[in-house]
Amino acid sequence: MRIYRFDAEVSVPIDRFGSRFRIGPLTGPAEGSVHMIHLPPGGLIGRHPTVTRQLFAVVDGSGWVSGNDGERRPIATGYAAVWEPGEEHDAVSDGGLTAVCVEGSFDVWAVAVTADIEVVEYDPAWPDWFGQLHDHIWPAVSDVAVRIDHVGSTSVPGLAAKPIIDMDIVVRSDDEVRLVIERLGSLGYRWRGDLGVPGRQAFLQLGETTLPAHHLYLVVEDNKAHLDHWLLRDLLRQDPDARARYADLKRRNAELAAGDMDVYVAAKARLVAELLTRARAERGLPPADYWEPG
Repeated sequence: MRIYRFDAEVSVPIDRFGSRFRIGPLTGPAEGSVHMIHLPPGGLIGRHPTVTRQLFAVVDGSGWVSGNDGERRPIATGYAAVWEPGEEHDAVSDGGLTAVCVEGSFDVWAVAVTADIEVVEYDPAWPDWFGQLHDHIWPAVSDVAVRIDHVGSTSVPGLAAKPIIDMDIVVRSDDEVRLVIERLGSLGYRWRGDLGVPGRQAFLQLGETTLPAHHLYLVVEDNKAHLDHWLLRDLLRQDPDARARYADLKRRNAELAAGDMDVYVAAKARLVAELLTRARAERGLPPADYWEPG
């Protein structure tokens, strides 16, 4: 079982035709059926195997879901569970919930909350992975963008990381953002909005690919989102003690999170805020507020 988000914070703003709304993608083109499921207070979907792939997206209320491992996970409005064919599963709600249920063949376009989290030792091949991705993307945006930056932990030699390349396409101003979004669409990237990080547009690669695993972002040069990326990268490149602290924390967090990306990110947020605050001070930049989980 996987858990996904489709709530307003991770949705995409739409302004074409004078519109003013946000859309949270759930699936790509699907073959199958769509149902509304209503669980009353104390309602239960008894444990049984799925026949086909099934998405259970809560649009009102809250409850609990589980998959093959039997572990119950909370689920609420804006979150969805996906069960694979033959997977044993159930759902229950103390207060009642309403969900959209998609059954059949489909790709999930919502934002993954649970995933396999693997932190590995630094791989000297990671710069080459970035090079492959750069060469794939750059021709589509070269006349609009300033450059593509390799950011994130895989951009720091010697730092343990998840083997996923983080990349920033950098433009000079907000005026270029819409055009780059359109260009990336021609390469098979779906725009996902800022995913709750203002100034950083995120993209989902659709379909099968032989490219290295990666996260692709679009930023305006030296806006806060871009600064956060390269300030942290450069500090970690220069400071072996900070690099060791960050690596040790990520290894512990990967075990603590047990596949929950929200937990993984929250567990390292305090150290990231500390390092970014220091990096800003060292470069004479004004202080900024950073999220620290309660």
